[in-house]
Amino acid sequence: MPPELSGLKNLAEGLFARCRRDPGAPISWTRRDGHFRPVTAAEFGTRVRRLAAGLARLGIHAGDRVLVMAPNSLEWALLDFAILTIGAITVPLYPSLGQGEIRYVVEDSGVTAIFLEGATEYCRLPEGGWDIGHGPILLRNTDGLPDSGLRSWTELEQAEPEMPEEALAERLAGIGRTDLASIVYTSGTTGWPKGVMLSHGNILSNIEGFLPLVPLRTGQRLLSVLPLSHIFERGTGHFGAYLLGLEVAYAERPDTVLRDMAAARPDIVIAVPRILQLLYGRVRRNLEDHHGWMGRFLREGLLGTPAARTGPWQQQIARSLVARRLRKKMGGRIRYLVSGGAPLDPQICQFFLDLGLPVVEGYGMTEASPVISANPLEAIRPGTVGRFLPNLEGRIAGDGEILVRGPSVMQGYWNNGSATREALKDGWLHTGDVGEVDAEGYLRITDRKKDMIVNAAGENIAPQKIEMRLMAHPLISQAVVFGDRLPYLVALVYPHPEVAAERMGLHPDPQTLQRLVRSAVDEALAGLPSFEQVRRFALLPEPLSEKTGTLTPTLKIRRRQVGEQYAALLAGLEGKPEPPGTAPDGS
Repeated sequence: MPPELSGLKNLAEGLFARCRRDPGAPISWTRRDGHFRPVTAAEFGTRVRRLAAGLARLGIHAGDRVLVMAPNSLEWALLDFAILTIGAITVPLYPSLGQGEIRYVVEDSGVTAIFLEGATEYCRLPEGGWDIGHGPILLRNTDGLPDSGLRSWTELEQAEPEMPEEALAERLAGIGRTDLASIVYTSGTTGWPKGVMLSHGNILSNIEGFLPLVPLRTGQRLLSVLPLSHIFERGTGHFGAYLLGLEVAYAERPDTVLRDMAAARPDIVIAVPRILQLLYGRVRRNLEDHHGWMGRFLREGLLGTPAARTGPWQQQIARSLVARRLRKKMGGRIRYLVSGGAPLDPQICQFFLDLGLPVVEGYGMTEASPVISANPLEAIRPGTVGRFLPNLEGRIAGDGEILVRGPSVMQGYWNNGSATREALKDGWLHTGDVGEVDAEGYLRITDRKKDMIVNAAGENIAPQKIEMRLMAHPLISQAVVFGDRLPYLVALVYPHPEVAAERMGLHPDPQTLQRLVRSAVDEALAGLPSFEQVRRFALLPEPLSEKTGTLTPTLKIRRRQVGEQYAALLAGLEGKPEPPGTAPDGS
């Protein structure tokens, strides 16, 4: 651990210390004219100080809450550090949230200033919806609202001189580890968002804790893909990266990751499993489309088909050839990927590990700032989320729930004492996740307590395990499993359009597609006991998405919302008698 990290009083102090250490080195890369251009540490620090002076001139004080709703950008990062520099509290908000949730957060947090990306975000609420009294509302880009009188927040750093050194030192001296840095509203899969209160010390101690397991090193370049409004990205790829001397490049969107990787040439990419699933699916489709003897050689060596003809030499050559091509597409410098936010299929983790592209899978939650455990880079075990951070205590309760205690656990929920008391008992954070720890200290997540299916026979079934296996099949893009109080499991499935088109043409016959998906479901779940087999399924008319409210901003399934939106489909599956012999008994 860098010696200066443990002695820091607050996050802004850590940023300025990094800028002074190596002022001429790149600290950030931003896309301009189709190319990534470097921003030096000196320039970054100066711009933060100018923004901080502008915020102070607006009348924003220490302890005030400041809402930020914008996609990832260099300007987002600068604004966040400027807010923290003056002792204010950042309230990040997902741009994809609905009207009701946005207004709820504005009112619940009591923000005194609002910073939005542009006209699209501003128009998310009806006229007067953003009203916070006399507090300022600023947009990064005012195009499309010429007569609104709204200012651009970028004008603050252009109009203001940078905060003098003496004033900066005085500001930083007044901010301690126990002071709030952020209130992060969990997107949640049920109910209204809850505002998680995270202090400077919470976030700093989490960086200290994950560093021995996830080595972030000075000079490495990291591609920022996930929303900065999510604490997984902000804690690791923002605060961790900037304070530890990494360079941060900003991807345009999650669906442009491969293009952005080729241009930014990162050493590290932090992602959620959905992104890795898409990358894995693309590699597999390329292998299956590779014709001739070379294609057969690569498939046998990498996918192990057929196993009898695959020797170690063939595996080694196939992995080397595929890895070389994949590394080139990923920019040529990639060292490892980090996955969190939801479970990753062990098959996908092992696939990349075999290619020499390790995926460091971890586990966490907003309430823990966020990392709770991680696989050590040199000792990855697919199917686990690694070991508890060395500065955290972790244990498994009698009902299987994972409990953690330590310096990165939140202070509580903003304006919600009852929820705080439910989550924090005797200093232990009750995660709501069910898991087990093996003899080597590796943690395995089995499911969410609230998501566990109890079927008609009283058997407990973890749906995420089944969904991961289903979505690892090339034909299945998305799957959601249900079965509470039923004698069998049912699923809603969205087939992968490209794979379906390749196999059946652009306009597949519905009955043929049903048969192909049935076969894919049976293949994916082969070997599981009968009570974990999906007996019936229905095809979704469209993919699950943030827009429809069926996915969270980090692409996790909102099971309740899926069940409500497709209640008619589920009723049809659950109301029919179980057909004999529709799925194999793998027990």
